[in-house]
Amino acid sequence: MSVGPTGHRTACSRYVVGGYTDGPGQGVGVLHLEGGRPVRAAVVAEAQNPSWVLVGPSADVVYAALEREDGAVAAWRVAPDGDGPWPALGEERASGGSSPCHLALTADGRHLLVANYGDGSVAVLPVAEDGSLGERTDLVRHEGPTGPNAERQDGPHAHQCVVTPTGHVLVCDLGLDAVVGYELSPDGRLTEVARSRLSPGSGPRHLALSPDGATAWVACELTSTVVTCDVDGARLTPRSSVSTRAPHLRLDNLAASILVTDDGSRVLVSNRGDDTIAVFDVETGLLRRDTILDCSGHWPRAITWGPDGELLVAAERSDIVVRIDPEDGRPSVVRWPSPTCLAPLA
Repeated sequence: MSVGPTGHRTACSRYVVGGYTDGPGQGVGVLHLEGGRPVRAAVVAEAQNPSWVLVGPSADVVYAALEREDGAVAAWRVAPDGDGPWPALGEERASGGSSPCHLALTADGRHLLVANYGDGSVAVLPVAEDGSLGERTDLVRHEGPTGPNAERQDGPHAHQCVVTPTGHVLVCDLGLDAVVGYELSPDGRLTEVARSRLSPGSGPRHLALSPDGATAWVACELTSTVVTCDVDGARLTPRSSVSTRAPHLRLDNLAASILVTDDGSRVLVSNRGDDTIAVFDVETGLLRRDTILDCSGHWPRAITWGPDGELLVAAERSDIVVRIDPEDGRPSVVRWPSPTCLAPLA
């Protein structure tokens, strides 16, 4: 199973878990690992649908996108031992749109970017010195022609914000089949400077950058593909596309999370439906599929690195977090209702 010694290595033994609470979910949790294996998870903060969680730069503040119709973002102060309850850090802040699903911090930690999936908008919230959030400084709603998938591309759907090494903001919009590029001013205002279009009906969901920021790999949800793009400031130029699926699989599938090794030599993508993880080798920036891993859970919503370069998988519809052994591929699991996101807490 091993993805090689180039995955992210950390001494982290605790991970923040986000998920859906419309159903069996419980709020924000902390997953504890011992000997690299997940052993228990506990609720640390009550929240409605914290589907994306983000740990602040100093690891003492955690933010969550509350994916609901009246979208909001919340922040908590991490308890010294990591366990809850965590005190709320200020009040919830409205995201300005519906169903926020992704968060990103600028390099200086002064602004939080929010992707609102429901109405295809992007919000900017200022971050105070104590990590608390202020009122929005900007809200941009995407417009433009949508893709041909009438069910999924009925309008713009901002799915992810990424801050590049040059300070540009890239937003994957699943509804527009585009990655929208912005400049962000020091006072937290967005100005669109590029719009990079991908194949009609592809549905760009998430992207990951190479370590030098010169290449972007875009995971397209609706076509289960990864598109390799050259990066020039806020503009992407597609070079090639490759399937994330094993050739013999024909059931419905949606590509989800994308992950890059620290040295940029491998790219991994999770497949919801096939319930697999595609592993690609990077050759001159382009991708060559190396293997397809069984993720040992249904609907792998998010993947991230474990303490020793192994994979941790949020298997949303199995209500488990899976740790895949880096040597023999054997899974070990811990139960958590509807997990959708994992973030190392340190």
